[in-house]
Amino acid sequence: MAKKIRTVRQKEIAKELNLSVGTVSKAFSNYTDINEKTRAKVINAASKMGYEFDTRSKKALSGKSYFVGVLIYGFSDDWQHTTYFAGMSERCAKMNVSLVLHYVNAADCEKILEPDHQPPALREGQLSGLILVNRWPRHIVRKLLKELPAVSVVHKIPDVSLDVVGIDDTGGMSMLMDHLYQLGHRRIGFFGRCGEITWSRKRFAAYTDSLCRLGLDLDIESVCDVSAELIEDKSLDWDRQIDYAAVQFRRGVRAWMCASDRAGYMLCRGLMDRGIRVPNDVSITGFDNSETDRLGCRELTSVTVPALKIGAEALRRLITRLRHPTGPYLHVELPCKFVEGLTTAAPSADYTASAKILD
Repeated sequence: MAKKIRTVRQKEIAKELNLSVGTVSKAFSNYTDINEKTRAKVINAASKMGYEFDTRSKKALSGKSYFVGVLIYGFSDDWQHTTYFAGMSERCAKMNVSLVLHYVNAADCEKILEPDHQPPALREGQLSGLILVNRWPRHIVRKLLKELPAVSVVHKIPDVSLDVVGIDDTGGMSMLMDHLYQLGHRRIGFFGRCGEITWSRKRFAAYTDSLCRLGLDLDIESVCDVSAELIEDKSLDWDRQIDYAAVQFRRGVRAWMCASDRAGYMLCRGLMDRGIRVPNDVSITGFDNSETDRLGCRELTSVTVPALKIGAEALRRLITRLRHPTGPYLHVELPCKFVEGLTTAAPSADYTASAKILD
C-alpha cells in the first residue's frame, strides 16, 4: 500500500518562515536549542497551513492511553462548545485518548475544587490532563494546574503559564475592516469592547491596528464598551449600548465592527427598532458566524471560526504537554474565513455630509 503523503511538508513550512528544515524539525521535537519564540512561530504556521502533526510517531502512543477532562464553564447550550468537543473526539482514536465532558455552573465554579462535587474521573485521579473551555476564574485555573496540566480554549488567563489554542483575531478583523473600507466606509466604530475578556480585547486591538494600517483615525467616542456580564448573560438587555450607538450614527458613524455575532445581532435589531436601516443606513459586521438566534435580522457579514480544528488542536497540544511537561507554553492561533452576509453595503449618498456632523 502506498504511503500517505502529507498535504503540507516541513519543507514548505521552512520556506514560508525562511527557516531551515532542520530548525522546523527541531521545533516539532521540542529540542532545547530552539528558542520559545521560534518554536511558537513554527507551531502557529504549521497549524494555519494544515500540517498533519506526527504523534512521534504512533509508536510512542501505541502503549499509552490518556483520559482527558473537558471542563466547560458557565454555558451548556453553545454551538461552539459542541463543535470543539466534536473536533477533540475526531482525534481520540488516533491519539489513544478517552474524553470526559463536565459542565460547571458559573455560580458554583468553586466547587470544582471540592472532591464531593468533582466528576469521578477527576476525584479518583484518573485524568491525565484538562481542557478548559470559556473564561475560567484565574484563581481556580491556578489551583487546577497544581493538580494537572491543562490547555485553555480561546481564553488567555492573565499571569498564568498555560497553553492556549484559539483564533487569529487579527487576521479575522483585518478581513472585515478591509471589506468595509473597500465599500467606501471611513468612519467605522467598534461595538462590544470588554477589557475583562481575552477575545474582545484582542479584536479591539486588531480593530485599532487596522485603522492605523488604513490611515484612519481612532475616534474613542465611536467605541462602545460592554460588561462581561452583558456578554455572558443572555437575559440582560443592551438598550443603553444601542442608544449610544444610535447617537454615534447621528454623528456620522456609518459602520460598526462588532466583537461577536451576538453583539452584531443585538446592535442590528436595536438600531432597526430605532428606525435605522441595516445596511441601507449603517453597515454591521460580526465575528464567529455561529449565532443561531438572528433576532429577525439579515445574516451578518462575519468570519467563521474553525471550532472543529480548535478542538482537535487543543487535544493535540495537551498530549504534547503531557509528553513534554517542561516545554515552552504556546499560544496557537488558527485562521478564520470571511463570510459576506447581508448587513454591509456602500455608505449612502448623504454619507459625506453626515460624516461632518459634530455634537
